[in-house]
Amino acid sequence: MTDNKDTAVKTAGIGFGMAAVWFGTHCGGGFATGNQEVNFYVKYGWYAVPIGIIAMLLLGYIHRNALIFAKDNKTYDYKSYADKLFHPYEKIFSPLFELGFIILILCGVSAAIAGAATLLTKTVGVPYGISITLIGAILLLMTIFGAQLIIDASKWMTYFLLVAVGITFVLGINAGWVNFSHIMATRDSFGMSFGAAAWKALVYVGFQAFTVMPIISCAQDIKTTKECNQFFTYGFAMNGIMLVLACIMLLGFSPAVLKETLPVHYVANGLGYSWMLVVYSLVLFIALVSTAVTLVFASVARFETVWTSGTGIFETLRARRIGISIATMLVCTSISIFGLTNIVVKGYGSVGYLGILVVIIPGIFVAGYKNKKAAELRKQQGIDEEALAA
Repeated sequence: MTDNKDTAVKTAGIGFGMAAVWFGTHCGGGFATGNQEVNFYVKYGWYAVPIGIIAMLLLGYIHRNALIFAKDNKTYDYKSYADKLFHPYEKIFSPLFELGFIILILCGVSAAIAGAATLLTKTVGVPYGISITLIGAILLLMTIFGAQLIIDASKWMTYFLLVAVGITFVLGINAGWVNFSHIMATRDSFGMSFGAAAWKALVYVGFQAFTVMPIISCAQDIKTTKECNQFFTYGFAMNGIMLVLACIMLLGFSPAVLKETLPVHYVANGLGYSWMLVVYSLVLFIALVSTAVTLVFASVARFETVWTSGTGIFETLRARRIGISIATMLVCTSISIFGLTNIVVKGYGSVGYLGILVVIIPGIFVAGYKNKKAAELRKQQGIDEEALAA
């Protein structure tokens, strides 16, 4: 009995830990601005709440299937995962999978730069062009001199961010409850159709589905399908609740909030709590910057395996890493000029379309089929994975 209890606790702990990885990836600085929620859910009125729940169920199911597949095939990096999943057509689909990853890095870093620059402009009054240049310079310095410290500190920044956003959500929902109730009671969709709302949510799931990459990279401790199922349960609870709370709060301040680049900041500013606005602004700024640094390093980690030798100033690995960081920053800083909303709507939207093709559909059907075949094979061979993991 004690062994069974210990095993259950261990399984729940692993499932919860993996769900926290998903939560941290989904609910980073970009999510906390509210821009994604507004452009993919809230602008469609009351549809935002039910469709948001369905979207998180779909995303959780895709991630669950990916975890099971990674467990069965020991594929803990996105390249080997894609090659195994798409076999025997990996030469066609694996490059598309990687293309989505690269675009996601570009959009993620660009959105972080644009979001931080917009925050500086709104809170300090620095012109947007100068803000972009300043943020780009800060990120470049951090990447070269202090990146490891920033990466190590990012998890603590996430905790502070979630606390600040959580407080804002609670106070914001209370302040906008009457308007939210009216929208839900009248089924006000702001002139948008259900079909348009559902498609936009699918595109959102499409680009969020690429977060399968950091999730499977942390999945070495996953040993059983039961742990993957618990990941789905915990992950849906965390991500679904956070998304729905954000939508409820922002609906309460609609339609005015729909025009804002930083909707959550707009709500926080309107609540009249000066201390909360200062804390939220500071934590959001740090979260955006630290997220950008992490993504820049993801670019470095990928392309340093391609650029394996150099001459002159690029003779050393460190110099080549700095070169990749600078190139990534220059490209992303250029993209950030288009503004946060354009990056979210057009950039993430493009990744979302690709994600539907190479992540959502394969995640549901291909991974689902191969996972089922692997489970049947274990059953035929009399293998009890839970007993082996105990």
